[in-house]
Amino acid sequence: MEPKRIKRGWMNLRIDKVIPETHDTKTLYLVDAEEGGCVFDYQPGQYLTFRFDHLEAKPIVRSYTMSSSPCQKTHIEVTVKTVPHGVVSHYLCEKVKEGDILRARGPIGRFGYDPQKNAPRLVMIGAGSGVTPFISMLREYTRNGSLAGGAPQEMILIVSYRSEEDLISWDLLQEVQQHLNVKVVVTLSRQHLAGFRFGRIDGDLLSQVLGGDFSNRTFFLCGPEGMLSALPLFLGEQGVAPTHILTESFF
Repeated sequence: MEPKRIKRGWMNLRIDKVIPETHDTKTLYLVDAEEGGCVFDYQPGQYLTFRFDHLEAKPIVRSYTMSSSPCQKTHIEVTVKTVPHGVVSHYLCEKVKEGDILRARGPIGRFGYDPQKNAPRLVMIGAGSGVTPFISMLREYTRNGSLAGGAPQEMILIVSYRSEEDLISWDLLQEVQQHLNVKVVVTLSRQHLAGFRFGRIDGDLLSQVLGGDFSNRTFFLCGPEGMLSALPLFLGEQGVAPTHILTESFF
């Protein structure tokens, strides 16, 4: 086995490309400013911590999950949604351009699938930009046209967006649904639209999607605090052990 590549301390990452995702969300393609490409190994679901010294009087630190996956060797990606009064998100979505340098360190985090600890059926539940760690996992485990080695036997993504104009990584979500053991369910909380469910993610929706079967599954949740408070309680009532409920806050 090759040794894990680690780059210690703060890195200089150059913005190689800026891709609009939605009206308020951008994906930044980043490469190592000195060596090019991605010079560290990481797991799907991990994040980078960025430092900004020039936006306010004191440095600002923010963390963003990588929406790319380790199978993408030429660069890494972070997907950023503008939030109200968000100094950093506004800067990344509205001000940065190709060639700019960002300071970051990582990868960090344990919000990732582990076949030794997690059940073989994975349920990923996200809202808005909370979909990004699951985009990374779907990219990694569905590469080469089939579920990769070490992947869950089944992957279900349940994700909530406000409306059609807020669909992040929609092309990829449509693509991964072609895999036999991958299912994607999208619900819109503020718009009725054919082909989508309507409303926020709650216990009723989970029961419908899973056919009432909560056994032999691990649940990953990423989104606002309200969702992260309510859904684990519901899952516990269905008999899901706390060790099979993992959460990550994005707000």
